[in-house]
Amino acid sequence: MFTAESTEGNQFWNETYFVPHFQPIVNAINRSISAYEVLGRQFNPKENTYESLGGLFHNRDQDPVPVYNIDRILREKAVKTLKESNLRTKLFFNMMPNFLSRVHHTDLFAENFHIIQLIEKYGIDRNQVVIEITEDEFDGSIDRLIQIVQIFRDYGLKIAIDDLGTGFSNLERIGYLHPDIMKVDIRIMRESLNKNSFKQVLGAISEMSQKLGSQLLFEGIETEEEVNLALSMGANLLQGFYFSTPNSHFLNRNTFSDKMKTVLENFSSVRSNELREKGIREQRIIDQLQDLFYELSDVKEEDFSYRFGQILSALPREILKVFVCDAEGYQITPTYDLDRMNGGYLERSRQIGNNYAWKPYFLKHKEESERFRKKWGVTYPLYDISNQNQYVIFTFSLMNGKILIAQVGWSE
Repeated sequence: MFTAESTEGNQFWNETYFVPHFQPIVNAINRSISAYEVLGRQFNPKENTYESLGGLFHNRDQDPVPVYNIDRILREKAVKTLKESNLRTKLFFNMMPNFLSRVHHTDLFAENFHIIQLIEKYGIDRNQVVIEITEDEFDGSIDRLIQIVQIFRDYGLKIAIDDLGTGFSNLERIGYLHPDIMKVDIRIMRESLNKNSFKQVLGAISEMSQKLGSQLLFEGIETEEEVNLALSMGANLLQGFYFSTPNSHFLNRNTFSDKMKTVLENFSSVRSNELREKGIREQRIIDQLQDLFYELSDVKEEDFSYRFGQILSALPREILKVFVCDAEGYQITPTYDLDRMNGGYLERSRQIGNNYAWKPYFLKHKEESERFRKKWGVTYPLYDISNQNQYVIFTFSLMNGKILIAQVGWSE
């Protein structure tokens, strides 16, 4: 908590009490510390402890003048520490959108930005600085913020953003700013361990980061389970108390190399077994479908739907829904939905004629069957919000260009 001393009725602070702390960010690829997030701390001489200044920077009712000055003090001390260390590491500097927009409402020139002035003053490499646009209720001009970020980027600085926010939402920030690094908030990560919906959100963030070419950073990691979750989502940058609390000094870059070696080897072993079991499970269903539908290979076109309905009782028990489309994606059989109460399948004839040619799984199946002569395909796990269950879509090539589409229950 920020505190000021008083003497003769005047408020002031002792600059020496404001000390930047550095929380290491570990790169999973080379198992070494590749960066640090700069965090503000104030020394409490009475308790001989350092206290967080997070509340000061995120308090919208706080007088902005001392916040601005303290931020500059901490930033310069951090850059100076980096220069004196001679380390080739990166520093993440938090900058709030509202603060940036208010301070730089007219002077949009690189030389007017404090962080750029410090880089020039201390002669550090521009590649060593990452500007992190932090979570904030943004109420300024989005166009101005985009201009500011572009100035940083043109100067050679990397841009990171937190993935969550209100007001200026996460999707807007990602779309407008196209960050080099996306940070995943600890709240989503923790919820995803117990709630499928949050896990799917994480998966979407992971996929989006790959498509944008952004690195994925998981922050707030405290347990090995959370490390494994981050790795399973493709995060190559890891940060949190699991590795280290923030320190007033830098650590040896290989401090966590042995720890990460063990974590990565354990993760690889467990994940390999999971993928092996998944493959066996998929193949079992495919073999059953292949044996079952081989009987339909010589059925006349006009008898196909009738014969298809006759073999439903022999379908693998995991199949929740099934129907057949022609080569153009038009549904040619009824949809058969598993009767979850009584067993068997319920026939939905009104869905005949629906088109699925635009569905990603249908397009992928056609492309792979034509290119690789592959007879089947399977999606990644999806979620049925109505029935509260996870499933995958199996596609299977039948004769005369027909394609079977089956929704299969898939708990993990």
